[in-house]
Amino acid sequence: MSFGRSKEEGQSIQSGTASQSTNAKGVEAFLGKGARITGNLQFTGPVEIDGYVEGEISAKGKLTIGESANIKAKVIGADIVVRGTVTGDIISSEKLSLLRPAKVIGNITSNNLSIEEGVVFEGSCSMKTSASVTPIKEAAELGKKSSS
Repeated sequence: MSFGRSKEEGQSIQSGTASQSTNAKGVEAFLGKGARITGNLQFTGPVEIDGYVEGEISAKGKLTIGESANIKAKVIGADIVVRGTVTGDIISSEKLSLLRPAKVIGNITSNNLSIEEGVVFEGSCSMKTSASVTPIKEAAELGKKSSS
């Protein structure tokens, strides 16, 4: 099942980090299956998370949450792919893809949403046009204000 508008060329957010550190998967940062992090994580380039994170995750590049990931955090990014478990709100300024066997418990906001058959989603969804989705930095500030 897919929702949203097709992305026009030239609207993608590009990372400002060096591409020579990118591996074959196009990932600049990787948090493995056995890793446990509590706190706020910020990424500028493509990242994949397969471990446990509690806090907040903010990514300007593509963010992939792998099958073994267990995320208890607010997730903010441009292009987000979820295959693992996320308990918390997700805000995507470009595209959000929920792929089997993902489980999301929380509210999502995105202008382009794709949910694969077999995904569990418990929460509400708000879809906005690309011009009205709050930019990443502003969304992070808005999230801090609303949780106070």
